[in-house]
Amino acid sequence: MSKVRTSIEIYDNNVEERIEEFCIGYLFDESQYIHSFTLRLFVSFARKRKAFLYIEQVSSNSILVNFLFYGSSFDALEWNQVGIQKEEIMEFMDFLIELYSVFVFKIGGIALEEDILGLFGCEETYPSECYRYEKVICDYFVKEPYPFIAIIWNEKYKDLNDISIEHERINKEGILIKTGSLDEYR
Repeated sequence: MSKVRTSIEIYDNNVEERIEEFCIGYLFDESQYIHSFTLRLFVSFARKRKAFLYIEQVSSNSILVNFLFYGSSFDALEWNQVGIQKEEIMEFMDFLIELYSVFVFKIGGIALEEDILGLFGCEETYPSECYRYEKVICDYFVKEPYPFIAIIWNEKYKDLNDISIEHERINKEGILIKTGSLDEYR
């Protein structure tokens, strides 16, 4: 995370211990090991925001990394959370692009009440091989808006030819696909 320009402060003290626990995993149902951990963060955009970094291995070749932010447009003073205003959505877009330029992931997105797992068309609990990255169903987001504000797709893994919604090419073979707006989710 040290290569990311946006200021990210980790609130938790035992980071190394949590990473080690992630690597070891824990037994779920006597047949599968779960590999996951959560860290509490502060991320500084124009306004400092509380967030959770949630990491979970969802298949043998896919790790889900979520930065979870408070998603209401209203401030929640009782939780010391600031709401997301329409004009601030570009900060999240820039953050996603910055994360991509540092980590060059296969797919990433900005959504309210959704994560990338929704793009697999799979209803199974994870870990499951139906969440292998090559099983992402691209038609979900290249033809019509999906419950995401934006998605970054790395064409190194699969070319996207027929993108009928607004998009632009970004560095390292990435495509930023603007699938919706904040207004659609309020």
